[in-house]
Amino acid sequence: MLLSNRLSQIVLKKDDFEQIELMRDSALVSELLENGEPELSIFYHTEKGTLLKIRPDWLGLYSGASFILDVKTTDDFHDFGKSVDKFGYHLQAAFYQIIAQKVFNLDIDFLFCAIGKRPECGRYPVQLGMLDEEDSEEGVIQVNHVIDALENGRETQAFATLSRPFWAKQADRKRREALVLT
Repeated sequence: MLLSNRLSQIVLKKDDFEQIELMRDSALVSELLENGEPELSIFYHTEKGTLLKIRPDWLGLYSGASFILDVKTTDDFHDFGKSVDKFGYHLQAAFYQIIAQKVFNLDIDFLFCAIGKRPECGRYPVQLGMLDEEDSEEGVIQVNHVIDALENGRETQAFATLSRPFWAKQADRKRREALVLT
């Protein structure tokens, strides 16, 4: 099967295509996808020049209101809140909303579309939702802290020293020694 949009074409296996069709056909989501842009890269330079980027799955307009839609698949459809915590989705939502507000000068809602990985009653279950106020506020606090840390460098944020494994460094030394001997 061929999945196509204006920008590219992707060849999919029949089973994958049918799975995507089931997800797409969910009545809750289809209306939201009538007016908007998929995977639009949005860039913002802070006052100190730090470049920030978001790439929402969907930036749309519904009933005159702008929104960002982020699609997530989940094993535990009935408790998507655990995934929000485990993967930091509240931080993603806050970051996207902060950048979108700066770029478009609009307060834009952030919606999650959680899609269960296993069909129920012949369809993949779909749930649309927004974070509660407490999780939204915590995300904004944490994201602003990280942005401030990026802006101010090492003085406010202790960065870890990262190293490749010892065996990779040892292989580098052996290669250099072999070059010297030849």
